[in-house]
Amino acid sequence: MKKLYLSFVLLFPIQSVLFSHSVQACGPIVTQSGNVKNNVSLSPVFSDGIEYERHRVWLNLTNSQGLFKQILIAYVTGATNGYDHNYDAPTMDANKYADFFSIIESNKLVIQGRAVPFDVSDTIPVGYRSEITGKLTISIDHTDGDLDVLNIYLEDKETGTMHNLKSGSYTFSTLSGTFTDRFVIRYIADKKLGINEMEKQLQHLSVASKNQVISVKSFPAALKKVSVFDITGKLLYSSPHLGSSELEIANILTGPQILLVKTTLENENIVTRKVIF
Repeated sequence: MKKLYLSFVLLFPIQSVLFSHSVQACGPIVTQSGNVKNNVSLSPVFSDGIEYERHRVWLNLTNSQGLFKQILIAYVTGATNGYDHNYDAPTMDANKYADFFSIIESNKLVIQGRAVPFDVSDTIPVGYRSEITGKLTISIDHTDGDLDVLNIYLEDKETGTMHNLKSGSYTFSTLSGTFTDRFVIRYIADKKLGINEMEKQLQHLSVASKNQVISVKSFPAALKKVSVFDITGKLLYSSPHLGSSELEIANILTGPQILLVKTTLENENIVTRKVIF
């Protein structure tokens, strides 16, 4: 069996980023543009040297008889949480036996771009089509960015199950048909508890800007990392690992504007605040 590279191009304004992942396949891969690719570069392509934010998860739908479908959810600079022609790729629904997709505005997507900074309270509906009556499995293929360290939960609304995909795959029973309202991807397991936890973090996290100095304070959870973005998602500042409760940022070279300060705490909670710089 020949090892090929499944690749999709998501266009930024001016720039393009190549989302690549190696898979086992029996023939050539057809890209979203219809071109057949047997060997594709695995490196992101940037034309201006600017660092862009990316947090991605590849999810697989499989069964014990060899079924394989994969989708990508990508939090990337420039994307929005609406349908984006330059970032989102509809499913081709070319597999005879099954299809697997995320959903936005009734669009069934094999690739979905989401807005940055990443919001831990975000949710993404996930659906599938199956001509198979029996067992199917949803699993994480791999992740990057913040999704390397955050838990990723699959909510099964039919069974009332909240499963952490970081702890293992999720196998479920299905009838044949198309199901668009059964599964949801989440990053907080208990929806009510998660909201309360975030509210507590907001109460004890202070982000302020004065005289072009951004001050960040957190209690009781210490700061792990702080990143600053402009409203287009461009990264302006990224701290090393902190492990402290306070940080002052005085070396951002930019004019007066609204900035987004994304704070990752030592307990892995992520809070984003807007400041006027």
